[in-house]
Amino acid sequence: MRGKVTVSHGFALGELPADRQQRVLEACEEAGVSWATVAPVRTAPLPWRGMRDRGVGIGLGTDGIRDLWSPYGDGDILRVALNFARLHGLRTDEELAYAVELASTRAAGFVHRDAHDIVAGARADIVLLDAENVQDALVRSPRRQLVVAGGQVVVQDGELRV
Repeated sequence: MRGKVTVSHGFALGELPADRQQRVLEACEEAGVSWATVAPVRTAPLPWRGMRDRGVGIGLGTDGIRDLWSPYGDGDILRVALNFARLHGLRTDEELAYAVELASTRAAGFVHRDAHDIVAGARADIVLLDAENVQDALVRSPRRQLVVAGGQVVVQDGELRV
């Protein structure tokens, strides 16, 4: 099962004492277990630096879409990345870019792809928006001008087309 198991909703990891967190991360690294989160408010931050440094995959999800758990979700993975950044106190350009990577390039394994980026052979998915840089896109979350999914335009000029 190495590389085929993801812990979802494992928010309690952030509540464990540091030494216990390290033991869990070591076991996850050894077993190839990844972690997924929706970065909900009022939960303890995950030890994301230790996870990143050990190669424990972190994925972002969108299962809390205006449901009984939270009225705030809207399915926008960029907003989940922003929630992750806020929950974990990310501030530097590098840290904010990492949150966007979790929602994009680092998501490849979570969507069963070898590449989740703008590279030859990758699925034709792209989101275009008006932003100064990656960090600005995360913090402002501007309207999506164009969204292409699997080579098909699904949003144009900010309007859903499907």
